[in-house]
Order: sequence, then structure tokens, then C-alpha cells
Amino acid sequence: MQRWKNLGYPDKWILYVILFIFTMIGMKYVISTRLPEGGRPPYLFLIWNAFLAWIPLGLAVLLDLISLLTSRTAKLALSVPAGLLWLFFYPNAAYLITDLLHPFNRYPIAAGTRFWEDISFWDHLFTLLFTGLLGLALASVSLASVHQLVRKAAGRLVGWAFAVTVLLLSSFGIYLGRFIRWNSWDLLRHPGFVLRETAAYFTDAANVEHALAFCKWIFLITLFCYVVLYGYGRVHCLSERTQGEGT
Repeated sequence: MQRWKNLGYPDKWILYVILFIFTMIGMKYVISTRLPEGGRPPYLFLIWNAFLAWIPLGLAVLLDLISLLTSRTAKLALSVPAGLLWLFFYPNAAYLITDLLHPFNRYPIAAGTRFWEDISFWDHLFTLLFTGLLGLALASVSLASVHQLVRKAAGRLVGWAFAVTVLLLSSFGIYLGRFIRWNSWDLLRHPGFVLRETAAYFTDAANVEHALAFCKWIFLITLFCYVVLYGYGRVHCLSERTQGEGT
């Protein structure tokens, strides 16, 4: 039980339940949001995207379970493939912020009108913004959990190098998903094809420049969210430790 507490449980479970509740609230608005002319909800694809965003958190819990194993051989044999799976699926969480483009693509905006005065437009925009924030939260919480394991195993400096590297790779992964339309399944099923096509894409200097311009913003946004979450967690732990010493 003490080893579970050292990993942050049961507080982690409480946080995960809260995230799940807000995910259900977000999906409720995804289903209920309609275009002015009615018809099928335009953002139902977000249900699948939200499911993919939860996979890294589920794998982070699996890595916590693996870290409790007493056998170092078993721990290494299981943590490496689980960690790679976590890394492959990790970009799916923060990817949700790129779906903010869809209200501008799907909502009927007449030229010369003050469309921002239409509350229906804000319903669309805020629905996508809410799911994007959920994605950032899931990404940050998932990374914090795995970062904790790396820091305990290899030290603070390696832990932070790991976290920043993951955010950089994730920014690039989100670019591949948004503009080249690769996803985690493609990399797992056809890694050779994905690597060849991606390499061919980036032989064009304009594509490299485009990717750098996009990735810098994704990296800054995800890094900001993560540093805020991590900083708050450290302050909270320090406060509890101080209170414990005081009693």
C-alpha cells in the first residue's frame, strides 16, 4: 500500500475520475451541438479522438503497475514495450487542440457579417475549445505520471530531459497527424511505409519550414501547460510535507 502512495495514489484515481466526468460533459456537448440548419452533429469524430486521448493515461497507469513489480527483469521486459506504446499514442491527447479549426471550417459564416455575435457560433467554438483543454489536461497528467517514474529511476535532470524530449516529439507527431494525416495506428501497422513517406515529405524545404512554424506553438502550449501542472504539484507536495512536519 505504501508503494502505491509513493506513486501518488489514491489522489491520482480521484484526478482521473474528475477528468472522466469532464470528458463525459464535453462529449455531451459534442453530441448536442448542431449547425444552424440542423442535421447530424458535425463533431462526432471528437468522440473517437477523445477515446484516443485517454489511451496515454491508461498506459501511464499500466506503467505504474509495472513499476511495482519486484523482478527487475520482468519490470524491464514489460516497461520498454509499454513505454513505447505510451510514446506512440501520447500525441493523440494534445492533438485535440488542433480540432479548434473545425468551427471555422464547418460553421456557416457569411462574408461581411458579425458572426461572433451569434451565440450558436460560440457554442461551436467553446465545444471544441473545451475538448482541446481536456486533451491538454490528459496529456499533462499522463506525462507527469511517466516523468515521475523516470525521475525516480534516473534522477531529476534525466527526468526533465525526458519530459522536454517527449513534448518535442509529440509536437512533431501532432504535425504529422494534422497535416500528413498519419496516426498512431499507421506507425504501428506500417512503420516502414510511414517513415519513407515522411522522409520524402521533408525533402521539401518549404515543408520543413511549415512544420517548424507549427511545432513551435504546439511545443510552447504543451510545455506551458505541463510546467504549470508540475509546478502546482510540487508546491502542493511541499505544503503537505510542511504541514506534516508541523504536526
